[in-house]
Amino acid sequence: MPEIKPAALEAMINLIVHDLRNPAATLGANLSFVDEVLDDETVDKAELKDALADAQHALYDLKNGLDQLSWVGRWANERAPVGATIEALSVTLDRVEARTRYGSLRIERPLDHARVRGGEALERLIAVLIANGHQHAPRAAVVVRTLREGDDIIVEVEDQGRAITPELSEAAFTLEGQTALKGRAEGRYGRVLGLFSASILAQTIGASLFVEGRDQRNVFRVRLHRI
Repeated sequence: MPEIKPAALEAMINLIVHDLRNPAATLGANLSFVDEVLDDETVDKAELKDALADAQHALYDLKNGLDQLSWVGRWANERAPVGATIEALSVTLDRVEARTRYGSLRIERPLDHARVRGGEALERLIAVLIANGHQHAPRAAVVVRTLREGDDIIVEVEDQGRAITPELSEAAFTLEGQTALKGRAEGRYGRVLGLFSASILAQTIGASLFVEGRDQRNVFRVRLHRI
């Protein structure tokens, strides 16, 4: 099991509890509202639809958070968080597109037929990076593109949020870094240790995960070996 100091473990648990409590509270508030007005014929149905949409979004966030928590648990026990298989990028990106239910997304797919080792692990990795983009720039589209660099395939996830500064580019993907950088816009904390969980998934498929700023934008880069 990777060594985690008690103070770091406590900080990690506190962050996770805080992050999961938010969608749980949203669910509770909207369910209470629906319960109160369910028999009130004067209530505008649009209000009920808005409450339902908020609850569904909160449930989506809660499920994703629990998944990420399970990945961290498996990592701590030196187990792969999710399965990794060889498949075409087109198959992976189709699932990514279907999974992304909230926020604007554009996928540029010139290398659809390239085969890489990824499967569910790569799908969930890209989804975490997209969610981080929507978290830090909710009104702008996140762009996913595929590139070829030599014998490698690069998957870029670009958003219009504040870029991670170069001095924090490594710490942002570590457990200690994620707990220390919460609340700092340039650290790009992701809910439920999102960027740390992304690094765990990258390790699972032998990929390298980097970040860089570009024209006031943040760009995550996943380097994969072509099969």
